[in-house]
Amino acid sequence: MRRTSLFLRAVGVLVATAALALGVPAAGAVAAAPAPAATALPALPQPNAHGLTLRSWSVVAGYGGRMADATFTTGAVFTPRGGTPWISPVQVPVTVRIYLPAGYRSDPTRPYPVLYLLHGGGGDFQQWSQPDSGNVAATLAGTAFDGIVVMPEGGRAGWYSDWAGHTDGHFAPRWETFHIEQLLPWIDANFATAKDRSGRAIAGASMGGYGALRYGGRHPELFSAVGAFSGGTDLYQANAQKTIADSMWQAGAAIGWTGLLNPFFRVTGDTQYRMETVFGPQNGWPSVTPVSLALNYAYNGYNGKLALYAGGANGSGETDVHGWNRTLHENLDSRSSQHRYCTGPGEHSYQYWTGELKDFVALAYGTAPAQCPNGWGSPTR
Repeated sequence: MRRTSLFLRAVGVLVATAALALGVPAAGAVAAAPAPAATALPALPQPNAHGLTLRSWSVVAGYGGRMADATFTTGAVFTPRGGTPWISPVQVPVTVRIYLPAGYRSDPTRPYPVLYLLHGGGGDFQQWSQPDSGNVAATLAGTAFDGIVVMPEGGRAGWYSDWAGHTDGHFAPRWETFHIEQLLPWIDANFATAKDRSGRAIAGASMGGYGALRYGGRHPELFSAVGAFSGGTDLYQANAQKTIADSMWQAGAAIGWTGLLNPFFRVTGDTQYRMETVFGPQNGWPSVTPVSLALNYAYNGYNGKLALYAGGANGSGETDVHGWNRTLHENLDSRSSQHRYCTGPGEHSYQYWTGELKDFVALAYGTAPAQCPNGWGSPTR
């Protein structure tokens, strides 16, 4: 749950967005170089399946044909609700970035593991792959992970939820439906994957850390490992609620640039209304709140392949995130749920998260290092 000051870096993002809307380069922008000729991508045997309609399948330049974008339309993004939708048609395109292992084409029958990697608040499907943020190609090079990385769109403030309410424009995203019921089986239908929980892991940063914990706790039959980097864990905390409520006004249901400056994509109202728009009435929050899921033994089946990472341990940096994760750690301990908990001084940034991703894949696919990343020492017991 990304803190408000970090959520959108609001001034810079809005200036850049306005410039794009007017067709004028933002200050400091550099014109993109022409894309090189496309590299042939693997054929997709079931491009339109599981509620997804494929609109494009295109290579991402610079990765030797190993990275590609699949853009879909789906009834899950968006669904009409609460009145006549302001946008028509209600569907908007959503993109999923996919990174294939080096040997994928030479050994297409091998069942590869899949890592679902979720982006943070204010970000999009590109966040984990960009050189100045997650830089997934370089980050995972030389690690124990030799599989497919799936980096789905989750909305700037989607919170990996099937929204219970709606935007001011009378439509709502169903991100959990898109990711769990549609995208996951679509990946298995179109790629050489290990098609059971043993072949799937899920991880994410900030809002995406909440998403990984949410999906991992609610769908333990689908995943064998879960990693949360500075993730949100507790919907009941006032500072977490402020972050979420602010994000509903700042971005709402925006996806990338789509709807970011449009008031009909936003959610107005008080904090309780905005929270319940995303997560439903409070009596249902235990089923979507990681600290509560832990008390209900939701993570016990991961057999130690659950990892929490948080900075802020020295009283500076992401102190709120540190407190939320400490509570989750204690709740897991109280239910004898084995897990890896790494914490120390640190901020809310990819400077820390890339190292945490390396540590997580070592835990999930190899041997967990004796020491935590970021110079944090031994895992907390």
